[in-house]
Amino acid sequence: MGFVRRLTGKTAAGAAKKAGEIQSQAATDAAGNVLQAGQQAGVLLDPFAKVGQQGLDQSQFLTDPQAQFDFLQSNPLFQSALDNANRNTLQLSAAQGRLSAGDTLKSLSQNTLLAASPLIQQQKGSILDTLGFGERTALNQGNILQSTSANQGNLLTGAAAAQAGGIVGAENARSAGLQNLINIGSKAATIGFGG
Repeated sequence: MGFVRRLTGKTAAGAAKKAGEIQSQAATDAAGNVLQAGQQAGVLLDPFAKVGQQGLDQSQFLTDPQAQFDFLQSNPLFQSALDNANRNTLQLSAAQGRLSAGDTLKSLSQNTLLAASPLIQQQKGSILDTLGFGERTALNQGNILQSTSANQGNLLTGAAAAQAGGIVGAENARSAGLQNLINIGSKAATIGFGG
């Protein structure tokens, strides 16, 4: 009976179909593993995304004078720098006898800008760095997602191709078996009519 199955192509058809199913299952399993690995990699970046979110939350400071003013009012470094600059200006003006002169008031006003400007620039730089960090984290997460999707798609396409290949291989084996039967029948008929 095994000879007949081989002759008709049923054995080859079954083997081709089984091989396609094995390849398809392996590719489907690999696609699931790729998805799981991609999700795990994305989760590793989640804490860094929170840092980037802080940058977004603080980004109003970059262009809002009221936010910058509020920052200075609650900043002890600003108050200390301003107090030192004003004390130096008043001592110098007193030593020169110019306490009531207009240039002393102008110098006191400039002290505010001189004390505020570096602190505001440092805060802006810190926020921009945090935003950049968040952007890079988001790009990394996007790249992981895109790569995971592409890899999973390729594996699932491979799974479908393997299964289709098994089906085509099975049909080819059946066709070859049918052709074998036709050839045997033709030879038998030729031998039968020839004898």
